[in-house]
Amino acid sequence: MKEFLYFDKKVKSPQDFNRTLMFGEGAFETFRYKQKLPTYLSRHLERLKKTCDFLGIKFPGDLYVETVVDKIVQDHKSDHFNNIIKDLIVKVAIFSSGGTSYADSSESTILCVSIKEEDYKAKESISLGIGKLYRSSFDIFNSHKITNYLLSSKEKKIAQQNDFDDALIINEKNMVVETTSANFFWIKGTNVFTPSIETGALKGITRGLVLEACKKNKIRIIEGEFEPGSIIFPEAMFVTNSARGIIEVVNLNNTTQPTRTKKLFPIIKAEVFEMLDWA
Repeated sequence: MKEFLYFDKKVKSPQDFNRTLMFGEGAFETFRYKQKLPTYLSRHLERLKKTCDFLGIKFPGDLYVETVVDKIVQDHKSDHFNNIIKDLIVKVAIFSSGGTSYADSSESTILCVSIKEEDYKAKESISLGIGKLYRSSFDIFNSHKITNYLLSSKEKKIAQQNDFDDALIINEKNMVVETTSANFFWIKGTNVFTPSIETGALKGITRGLVLEACKKNKIRIIEGEFEPGSIIFPEAMFVTNSARGIIEVVNLNNTTQPTRTKKLFPIIKAEVFEMLDWA
């Protein structure tokens, strides 16, 4: 998959983002640009700012980021069909430069915009293997999207080597957390289940929309701690992120498949896609 990288200012040398290169000191957000900036862009920018504040790096401001990203996407040149109709996957990253030792401060930041043209054409359904590594539920980085994603990268590689599309990450208590790039849900009876934030799961933007959709449709949602073995005979399993919205899971570790009775899942998916203005 081809990726195009753009910056908000001229990059003279790698020194312009040395702290991101050396220490992983950077923040990012990813979303789908479907003819326009996402409906919930403000939520992405709010989280991006919180992560920048947490890392101690300068956030350039909501309006600046929004203006730069929109201009870069509109000016992006490519004959690819997805670019012609402007249906793209966009990642916004804040890179940091400054002192060369761990304890030094960030002195300036640069905005990087990544554009991918084919990501949204991925599979309509996926398989998940159980993760081989463990995420700490106490990790202070769990609530932030930083430019060090090595655990997720390693887990996904292992999953694909075992013929799964992705991995369902487990924490130190052997409780389900999320996948390498999405929140995880399953449906059983009249209830929707998802790991709580306390397990180490990211408070995802689309995750929040699922919670809102369930509340609107009077569907009971249960957030908690669940072992992988407790996911038995689900009506449906699905993952959520801001690039793809909702993707159905049809195989969990070669032991669990959904009954696919299709009662609540279509209602939730349709509601969320309408909220995203993707319907």
